[in-house]
Amino acid sequence: MNNIKSLLKLDRLKGFSVIELMVALAITAFLLIGLVQIFSSVRASYDLQEGLGRLQENARFANSFLAEQLRETGYFPFAEHENLNINIGFSFPSVLTGDVPPPITNNSTDGGGTVSDSLEVNIFSERDCSGNLNPATATGNPAIGHKQIVFNHDAANDELQYTCRFGVPVLGANPPTVINNQPILNNVETLQFQFGEDRTGDGSADVYVDAGNWLTVGNVVSLRVGLILTSPTIGSLPPDNQTINLLNTDFGASSLQQLRRPVVFNINLRNQTL
Repeated sequence: MNNIKSLLKLDRLKGFSVIELMVALAITAFLLIGLVQIFSSVRASYDLQEGLGRLQENARFANSFLAEQLRETGYFPFAEHENLNINIGFSFPSVLTGDVPPPITNNSTDGGGTVSDSLEVNIFSERDCSGNLNPATATGNPAIGHKQIVFNHDAANDELQYTCRFGVPVLGANPPTVINNQPILNNVETLQFQFGEDRTGDGSADVYVDAGNWLTVGNVVSLRVGLILTSPTIGSLPPDNQTINLLNTDFGASSLQQLRRPVVFNINLRNQTL
């Protein structure tokens, strides 16, 4: 009897069979695969939303930064101060000549095709390239300085960048202090400009042309800025095979796994318009 009880006790202590273990492992593997798929889906959704958010933020920043810099273009305070007893911080000829720098310069370039453009403008301002007020004049007001700003595109690093020169205005001379090629925005595939020219004298743009195709550069009253912004690489995305038309130029498919979005906005040169 004792032997029978011992055998029954041993039978109760026996572990899972091989079949039971295989079934348990199969169920566990199935659950793990499901969890991995859910995690991958959530991760891909997060990366997509993060990329879209980055694109929107970069578009807002580009619009805000360029507009802030370029809306001052064309302000020329010296003519109105010539006959007034106002110390604006430097000596200036009493008779202005053709050496006065134009708001938009002929150094602005059309890259042609899908090559990025560049823009050079002249600005007269109380602030230097870093946004600091110029030294005060004898009247206690900040001196008016000359800023020359160039916006261009670093294709090697996909960056929007700018160069800023500033200093005391001198007719026929560039400002002396230079801050070269400062990156201001990354993930930029291209930078394109069109120039709104007032050909009827009503203070508004009648036609938008590429750099160099204006009739008179001094009649440019607004700018049209075109960018293709991209997100960081998102591994779950396929390559972008869309063709983007930006300011009448087609930009073909990209082999990179990124979101690509065209951004176009206009900037009125407020000192050139009515």
